[in-house]
Amino acid sequence: MVQAAARAETLSAIVAERLKPLAPRIDADGHYPADILHDLGDAGAYGHHAVRRHGADGRDGTGLQLAIQAMTEIGAVCLSTAFCVWCQDALVWYLDHSENPIARKTYLEPVATGRLLGGTGLSNPMKALSGIEPLALRGVRVPGGYRVTGRLPFVSNLDLGHLFASVFALDGEPNRRVMALFRTGRDGISLARNAHFIALEGTATYTVLIRDAFVADDDVLSDDADRFIPRIRKGFVLLQSGMGLGVARGASQLMRQDGPGRRHAVHLPLGPDKIDARAAALEDRVSVHARSAEDPDQGSFLDVLRTRLDISWLALEAAQAAVLQFGARGYLIGAEAERRSREAQFVAIVTPSIKHILAELAKQPSASHGETSTSDGRSDVSLFDA
Repeated sequence: MVQAAARAETLSAIVAERLKPLAPRIDADGHYPADILHDLGDAGAYGHHAVRRHGADGRDGTGLQLAIQAMTEIGAVCLSTAFCVWCQDALVWYLDHSENPIARKTYLEPVATGRLLGGTGLSNPMKALSGIEPLALRGVRVPGGYRVTGRLPFVSNLDLGHLFASVFALDGEPNRRVMALFRTGRDGISLARNAHFIALEGTATYTVLIRDAFVADDDVLSDDADRFIPRIRKGFVLLQSGMGLGVARGASQLMRQDGPGRRHAVHLPLGPDKIDARAAALEDRVSVHARSAEDPDQGSFLDVLRTRLDISWLALEAAQAAVLQFGARGYLIGAEAERRSREAQFVAIVTPSIKHILAELAKQPSASHGETSTSDGRSDVSLFDA
């Protein structure tokens, strides 16, 4: 307990003393805070939910909740950094659940401690398994592993020597998909930056070009991704809660710190008290989901998507409330309220995005909740269907 408290204090100090002053530069200049990300790992930010790292089999969801709480604290100051933390946390989640003990033994400890940074690489595979876009990577079986070729348009938290996971289809076996680890800088794996975004430029987001790259059997997480992904998808989505809740909490804090503006904005429909109350209720829902994060049941996963959807709406509404309170002061380039607004939009579009969640929930018999309706009535997407 003492060790956990000390680590939490260290993380808080990193966030308050180093990250907060750097956040404008991360946003405006696209600075990638690699040193801070390494130090957050040393402070324990990425290790909470790595149960097998501690030699334990019990999973009551506590570790997942602690990981989300850490990400929320970081996201309240800088969503770019929180997104990189989510990338790292997702990679830890995959490794902790790996069906290959060699991959887990090799990579889990350095990733969970932040010595080795990396990305998730599952945006395209998740969309492909939903029928939204084709799977980008293809592989062929060779002695000792696979040869893989393809292009992933956006993978974040990457630099030379970083690790990421992805899924490839196997030539000759069209119904079989493999999930494996890739290391940037290895032969056949290169990075290119060919897009610039309105926010989160400091997340080291690249297009990954894979040309006949060798992936060893030891680096395979699962030789059956269709079996593996239903076991990790709830954690993948739940971990994102820290990003949206962080933006909402950050907007609330910003509004409270603006004393004169707050007094003139008391009649706005959404103020910091309501934002914090909604965030607390959503945190309670997340904690319930975390207790069954490994349950592959589709109905249970839909409930997670509903919570993720409500977190996205809260992030958008909270960031907008901050802009409304600050008025012209929040509409200036470099204003924190303006940055939080752009960050909240990212929470709404990152996989799974609001539109994809709504499309999935709209086709479900249980989609009678008011928050899950969609105006265009699309039902052609089966998001992460097991």
